[in-house]
Amino acid sequence: MFRVTLVSGDASLTTSLRGPLADAGYEVVALAGSEESEPDPAAAADVLAVDWRGAPLRPVPPFAALRRAWPRALLIAVVTSDQLADLPPGLEDFVLPPLAPEEFVARIRQALWRRRGAGSGDLIVAGDLSLDLTSFQVLVGGQAVALTYMEYQLLRYLMTHAGMVVTRETLLNRVWGYDYYGGMRTVDVHIRRLRAKLGPVAARQIETVRNAGYRFAEMPGP
Repeated sequence: MFRVTLVSGDASLTTSLRGPLADAGYEVVALAGSEESEPDPAAAADVLAVDWRGAPLRPVPPFAALRRAWPRALLIAVVTSDQLADLPPGLEDFVLPPLAPEEFVARIRQALWRRRGAGSGDLIVAGDLSLDLTSFQVLVGGQAVALTYMEYQLLRYLMTHAGMVVTRETLLNRVWGYDYYGGMRTVDVHIRRLRAKLGPVAARQIETVRNAGYRFAEMPGP
């Protein structure tokens, strides 16, 4: 699970973001701003969301202090329009108020994909659907989807073989195992349940190939 650390002197901001981030499957840590102390390096963060809007809010640590404490974290700033000309290099993204929680979650998801998904292989993203190979988490449009173990493994196999036609027999062997004695109908039942949980748009990415099996399409069709 990815950890998002919110650094802000505005309690209303952290309150408005904490719920949507948690619903999207992120661990959320909120820290109040401070002029005198640097962030605790023991509180490892994958994403730092820093409120740099300034007075009358309680100040937050400067960019250099944040980078020293969390050199590997992605840094996303909440800024005002008059601060855009002075943003420090190294920011992954920035957001202008008024802040829409749904947009903020989407920005974080995209930032994590840009940094980690393509490079590490830990995250597979296709449209609004993402699958985390490390945390076993599936998100659709930033919202966590509760899958059973077999549903997750089925989706994982299809997504890691995107574009390939996979037969029911192959899925039974590779997902359920060679010792499984269930029939081909098992695959169809799980595909149907998986599509229902993913929702109509993401479900279209799992294509039925007549007389053959299934294929995961990287993007939904028109």
